[in-house]
Amino acid sequence: MSLLFIQPKPIRQSQLLNRLVLERQTTEEIGHVDQLLLDYQAHRVVALRCKSGLLGAKKRYFAWGQVESIGTDSILVNTSKNHKTQQKTESWDSLIGHEVWTDAGNKIGKLVDYLLKPKSGSVVNYLFSDVGWHGVMDGMYILPPVAISSIGSKRVIVLDAVAQNSKKYEEGLNQKIGQATDLIKEDYQKTVQEFQAVKRKAQQMPEQFKDKAQSVTEQLKDKAKATTAQLKDKAQSVTEQLKDRANATSAHLKDKAKSVTKQLKDKT
Repeated sequence: MSLLFIQPKPIRQSQLLNRLVLERQTTEEIGHVDQLLLDYQAHRVVALRCKSGLLGAKKRYFAWGQVESIGTDSILVNTSKNHKTQQKTESWDSLIGHEVWTDAGNKIGKLVDYLLKPKSGSVVNYLFSDVGWHGVMDGMYILPPVAISSIGSKRVIVLDAVAQNSKKYEEGLNQKIGQATDLIKEDYQKTVQEFQAVKRKAQQMPEQFKDKAQSVTEQLKDKAKATTAQLKDKAQSVTEQLKDRANATSAHLKDKAKSVTKQLKDKT
């Protein structure tokens, strides 16, 4: 089944650029999509240009009717269909890069892309962006084909009333940057909260160590006091013992001296 019918939603031409092109019957690689060509009067893709060879120097054109299916990885073309080898004509152009001017004489931007129906190649909407970096920042805007009043080799002129009310096609970088900034802010706040939690924990740890050190110090202090008291008691006990012994020795010597004196008196 052809993906042209499976994928009915419009696709952007930029999504098809550089996509692999295969021959439907032989599965041989033909090249890669180089450009889609529009019949800008009918606002319809009429052909695709395929590049191959060294540096993509070889160009080959295929009518849009030869496209069998469009997949996410490749485009299948049927070269055996009754289509002569297509060559680019003056009425074909890509229009990408054309300046967009209003019928009021104001330059409003540049064509950067368009949406097309895969089966018919009809352009659903053109997409334009403001000129320069500011335009890229603000995204792309929708421009319906009916709003284009004339097309030249470098410019298209559109109805000013339609251009003034163009709807944004997709988010610009400003919005994406804003969303990214919000995500960064959320991540930053989360990081700050985690940091504060770690900081509080880090502050608590010294207190725990301080309390532990104080407890150990008090224990050592108590132990030192107890040891001092024990030593004092021991010293006092030893002193008393020595004092008692000294008193006993003194009494014994006194008695001994009296005995010797008496003996000497008796001899005389």
